[in-house]
Amino acid sequence: MENQEINNQNELDQLKAQYEELKQRFEQQEIVNERLMKSTIKDNANYFSRYRKTVMIAYPIIAVLGFVYFTFLGELLPFGLSFLLLMVFSIVFELWLTRNVKRQAMENADLLTLSKNMQKLKSGYAVYTVFIMALGFMFVLVHILKNNGYLTSAIAEYNMVPNYNAIWSICFVGLLLLTFAILAYRNFVGHCNDVIRQIGSYDGKPTAKSPRTFLLFLGCMIAVFGIGILLVHFALRPTAYTRAENDFTTEGKLEFWEVYADTIVYEKDVPALMESWQNSDSLVVMKGMRQTAEDNQPDLRLYALKKSGNGPAISSEVLGGKPLVQRVEFSTSTPKAGEDVPIIVQMMPEASALWSEFTDNVKGHNVALSMEGEVVQEWYVNCQISNGQFFFIKNWSSDDELEEYCKKLLRQ
Repeated sequence: MENQEINNQNELDQLKAQYEELKQRFEQQEIVNERLMKSTIKDNANYFSRYRKTVMIAYPIIAVLGFVYFTFLGELLPFGLSFLLLMVFSIVFELWLTRNVKRQAMENADLLTLSKNMQKLKSGYAVYTVFIMALGFMFVLVHILKNNGYLTSAIAEYNMVPNYNAIWSICFVGLLLLTFAILAYRNFVGHCNDVIRQIGSYDGKPTAKSPRTFLLFLGCMIAVFGIGILLVHFALRPTAYTRAENDFTTEGKLEFWEVYADTIVYEKDVPALMESWQNSDSLVVMKGMRQTAEDNQPDLRLYALKKSGNGPAISSEVLGGKPLVQRVEFSTSTPKAGEDVPIIVQMMPEASALWSEFTDNVKGHNVALSMEGEVVQEWYVNCQISNGQFFFIKNWSSDDELEEYCKKLLRQ
């Protein structure tokens, strides 16, 4: 009986000794964990503190520079104010997003809370980066498209090159923003991952570095920029109507004339003036498009056109009944009612040669394009046009009217 009590006492002493040893180990491990955590927090807290300072200093400077730039371009509205609002949103949101990684907040947080905060920060920063880059890309896209336009009214230089240049510019800007977004994301999220891996190792659960989050972010960014570039491509891609290869029929209503004179008159004076000018064997008088005029002001333009032989300088009749037009296109894919839309016309090879010779002969003079006995466009020719193209601008009340007119041109 006594021996059993001694054995029990020995076992109890051993348990106490093991408990004390285990307690010391836990205390030592806790001290080590605390030291390692503070070391990790110190390195990453410094980064996040610098990041927040950069946001508060650099972003306002960029906002002011952008505002001044757009004001200098005369684009305070809407681009200057829009850029300013975009930067204000970025500052406010990034400071709110990183509110839990300030130095004091990180040092006072326990391991579990710190790990959760880092996970939330990673997700929030990824969503924010995709959103702000997409918004910035759309901002640049709209600005380029607005300022691209039709860079010249000189017919010899009019083509689709400005649109193609805009597409390449937007592709370059998209690639630049994508590269910047990837570098910024990897740098920022890398510090978050460092903290999460360290905490995992303290808990005996090492966290393997997985590229899944980064690949998902990269995929979203590529999708956003890809969609933006496709939208630009479809926005600038011309709507075209092309004559069939074996189609040589023509209505013969399209004509080119050298302009002798033009004037704006009251509509009531048109008959008398036309009768007076028509007495000349070398001139043809035609009405032009109605002008926008104030009350009691002349609103109709009359043209005195020089005859080349017995008629126009270029027409289907001059070409022996052959067609003039090979292709018709316009670059505004969805024209609005009442919008001026430029139409580009590519001429048939024989008509192109005649057009080149004609424009070479009338350099420094005005040329008129007429359809069904009415002038629809007048140009000033400053050089020979050898590309076989011409353009004119009209106002359309509907898409159907524009489409019908293009098809009508194609039959000339």
